[in-house]
Amino acid sequence: MARRVAKPGQARGKQYARFTKGGFTFETDQGFETTLLHSGEVRALVAAKTSELAGKMIKAAPRGPHRFTDEFSIKKNITPYVEQVGTEWVGYVVIEENERARHAMLQERGYRDPAGHRHKGRFFFKRVLESERVE
Repeated sequence: MARRVAKPGQARGKQYARFTKGGFTFETDQGFETTLLHSGEVRALVAAKTSELAGKMIKAAPRGPHRFTDEFSIKKNITPYVEQVGTEWVGYVVIEENERARHAMLQERGYRDPAGHRHKGRFFFKRVLESERVE
């Protein structure tokens, strides 16, 4: 009985590999990374890390001088959210969705007031991002 051997460059057909934890079936043609990055576990991980980063930014942000309400303070206007962009889950930390809030980036980088006085920046967001950097 003659055995058929695939020639170089000839496809052998689809091959499957089974991942034992979680019951994923990966097609090697597609690449397991694509299937894994679309999974709900990766989304949950990205959401957890994004909300952890947003929590650190909220903690580092200055309190506003608002006497009656904190509706427009920086701390109340930092929100995390996750969305799928192309083939990946991406986490965002949005600062100041409320257009009436005072400007967090002016507090961050500094500004010049109408009288011409320079106010130096506090760099609280930069410190949080630098502490989370992976080297």
